[in-house]
Amino acid sequence: MSSVRPTKRSLDDLGLGFPPLDTPLHEIKHELIAKAQRLPDEHASGGAERILAISDRLWFKVKVGESRGAGGQIEAGDCDVPQRWWLVAGGLRRADSKEQDFYARLEVECRRAGAGTSASVNSDHLLPQDIDKRRFEAEQAALGVIALQRAVREGISRSANSGHPVEGVAGRQRLIIWVKSGDADTYLAISAEGFFDPKELAIILDAVPGMTADDWAIEPSEVLGIKPDVGQLVYSAMIPPESLAEVLAADDGDVL
Repeated sequence: MSSVRPTKRSLDDLGLGFPPLDTPLHEIKHELIAKAQRLPDEHASGGAERILAISDRLWFKVKVGESRGAGGQIEAGDCDVPQRWWLVAGGLRRADSKEQDFYARLEVECRRAGAGTSASVNSDHLLPQDIDKRRFEAEQAALGVIALQRAVREGISRSANSGHPVEGVAGRQRLIIWVKSGDADTYLAISAEGFFDPKELAIILDAVPGMTADDWAIEPSEVLGIKPDVGQLVYSAMIPPESLAEVLAADDGDVL
């Protein structure tokens, strides 16, 4: 099922703000956003109710309790955002006053936007805006950070449990991770190949809880059995027991 993503405009309408970047917008806890997730299936089955008064695009009603909204599928070329379903406006039902009814007010808004043009209504302003595009891009970047750091932590966990190096490959990028216990300390070495962006390397080194980039040293020669090849960087550090324990406790083993 396709998720229905709320725009910044609809969140403002509902008195909501953007959550942390690792929280998908369609999972925000609000009855209207939850109800909007049914819209693609309702449309596919012919059960979605169109907002007839706003006729320049296909907008559909979203109703639950006293909450009201408008949503639709953004087509390619409508605006510079991913082609998908969006919740574009929200509000409350006002059955006792036509002037205050959500859909009546939305119609007035779109007629006002179309004034002075050849169109009787214009709903361009309901489309996702630049801030929606920037938020989506920021989320994708955050998901990349989360996935990379999760892969590093899983590699640490697998190496600690097996006593052998663990390798992960994605395209032209490769990580080799080896955890080795000594008499009193536990050593960690990470070989990173194909990571040319310093920000990516910082993400890798920041993946271990309780450790920062300052805890790591670049190794010019072989360390823990990992010998740097051309284009490889090998970092090593002593991993604190509490950091390793946290990594082991959190590992669910489904990335590498």
